[in-house]
Amino acid sequence: MSNIFASAVDTTEPIALFERKSGETAVPEGVSNSSPLHTNSFYCNMLVENRDCTVWTHPYSVWNSKTNKRFGLAAYLARDSDRVFGEGDPAEFFSHPVGVQRIVLSSSDFKEEPSFSLHSLSKFAATARFSSKSERDCYLDCPLVQGMGFVTGVYHNCIPKISSQVGFKSVEGDTSPRSGTSKYKVELDDGTKWLVYVTLPEGATLELALKGKNEIIADKSVDDGIVQICFASDVDTKSYDAAAGCYASDASISASIDGNKCSYSLSYSTKGSSNSNSTLVFALPHHVEAFDGETKGKATSITLQTTTKGKALGILSNKLTMVEELTMKDVTWDPATTIPGKKANYSQTALEAIREAAKNEVNGDVEKDSNVDSMYFGGKVLAKYAFVLLVCHRILKDGGLTNSLLPKMKKAINRFKSNKQQYPLFYDTSFKGIVSSAKEGSDFGNGHYNDHHFHWGYHIQAAAITAFVDKDLGGKWIDEIKHWVNSLVRDIANPTTDDKHFPVFRAFDFYNGHSWAKGLYASADGKDEESSSEDYNHAYALKLWANVLGDGDQEKRADLMLAIMSRSMNCYFLMSDDNKIQPSQFIGNKVTGILFENKAHHTTYFGTNEEYIQGIHMIPVNPVSSFIRKPEFVKQEWEQKLQGLVGNLNDGWRGILMLNAALFDPDMAWKFFSDGNFSKDHLDGGQSKTWSLAYCAGVGASS
Repeated sequence: MSNIFASAVDTTEPIALFERKSGETAVPEGVSNSSPLHTNSFYCNMLVENRDCTVWTHPYSVWNSKTNKRFGLAAYLARDSDRVFGEGDPAEFFSHPVGVQRIVLSSSDFKEEPSFSLHSLSKFAATARFSSKSERDCYLDCPLVQGMGFVTGVYHNCIPKISSQVGFKSVEGDTSPRSGTSKYKVELDDGTKWLVYVTLPEGATLELALKGKNEIIADKSVDDGIVQICFASDVDTKSYDAAAGCYASDASISASIDGNKCSYSLSYSTKGSSNSNSTLVFALPHHVEAFDGETKGKATSITLQTTTKGKALGILSNKLTMVEELTMKDVTWDPATTIPGKKANYSQTALEAIREAAKNEVNGDVEKDSNVDSMYFGGKVLAKYAFVLLVCHRILKDGGLTNSLLPKMKKAINRFKSNKQQYPLFYDTSFKGIVSSAKEGSDFGNGHYNDHHFHWGYHIQAAAITAFVDKDLGGKWIDEIKHWVNSLVRDIANPTTDDKHFPVFRAFDFYNGHSWAKGLYASADGKDEESSSEDYNHAYALKLWANVLGDGDQEKRADLMLAIMSRSMNCYFLMSDDNKIQPSQFIGNKVTGILFENKAHHTTYFGTNEEYIQGIHMIPVNPVSSFIRKPEFVKQEWEQKLQGLVGNLNDGWRGILMLNAALFDPDMAWKFFSDGNFSKDHLDGGQSKTWSLAYCAGVGASS
């Protein structure tokens, strides 16, 4: 079976339509941009501003330590007891401390702050290098890899030192797990216990000793000496012993399809050696639920708390393999539901109501409505009208309405395809990607690579639907827009390093199981995402485009992303009453709000109204929504959070909440949208009455 990540969308130069120039963010010193640079990956805090904000590999967090003269890589493991909750019941947020230097991999050769650089950057990894300014060829390399089982430092011509702000209570040697590897047990003054493994080249020797309360220092310099630390409180350490001496240096993604199942693997590149011939890696709960038999058999007894992803399970292996059912494989253009016993019910009454709404909405001025100063809002408008077009063509089968709207859709999209919108896009030659020319900070930070999967997702979706209808009617408009749409696809979902012009999967994180929206901005709490629904909407858009284009591998990748999100989002973002992963004090919120790497905050970036917080995880309701926002969860959310609220709303959020209700009660939603007194004020700017009615009927509403 072939690897669905092997074939590129395209490998040619970005189309000449996009001006080539440097973007808003400069590539920092000590980083090469000879290859495309990641902007939304876990380590990107080390690329921006002071380059000293924390990054989360899970379960560990690490950062470029500059304070208290403890120079090097600081490491932290957040325990349940470290967690801080906001006010309220349920709590408004939960978070964890940052900047506590529990353990710092350093060197006594770092008399002053060392030079900091990043090397070997990839989707899943980067190596942080700390170089002495006074000693020649003296540097510490720390590979940072998602899920890494050890915090590892490789010392080159320098004296290892381990520091702690907390203070060391005791340091003692322990039985060596293998020849060439020494083991030390360390207890901090806060009661936490850690292990330190030192692996040396053949013939080399080195001893660690406690100096004062805050430093452990080696007795001599070493070249290519490996120091690994790991959290050992209440842990059976035999699995650490089995992996000591071997560390992850990178990872890659691969997947193959067999019928309706997809097997995908995170394969770790390693260096060094160990008794088990592998390293130790940590899997998150959504991985563990989907493990294949072989991976399950390599699980250890080690579980460590992560910050916002529950407990991580240690796996003594260089590969994690998961199997997902592709439940949305056959969902494309039509409404679909997971409500038992429900199916499409396009009665004559329903079709008449949908047609009346469509007659009105096809008269909208698509070109004018989408001529805004935001790629995000412009894309939402195009996608709204695209779904009206789809309903006219596929459900109503009304040639008159279809032929009225289709040319308007093409004309409106052509403005963007010609790069004639208010703020044209350009190709950023620094980080290598397509960004908006809007002034810095505008359009939700698009120029810093914020939200690209949200923004481009709507445009890709609108183009896919329009091309589908045109193609169904014998047209070839897809040939005119193919390269432009593929440029957006490559910017957010390039599957392979064979494409030298864009990073691999800018947004979607195959370790965390969802995308990150934050781009090149420093953040004390790490990457974040506040709209889980616009995340899976972008994967659905990729699926539609691949379908109409006939790109089988791209469609399979989108199906896999949707399957992963169906699982991960119900672990971390959408909290049913029986959720065991997020803290019990928080799950009553039903949705996280903004999920960061270090905290979850039940709010939004644009306001604290409950309809905002819940609704941003609903928009837009599309054919795959029911497979991720499942009926039982939506019912719980409605009864606990929304039913007493919705009647007091007189804006577009009311329509959002009511269409979301169709995910568990299509009849209630149908009655709302088909009511003779329905007000268009209750429609969001990205929502149409036509699609709302068509969706309700399409998932079984009685009319």
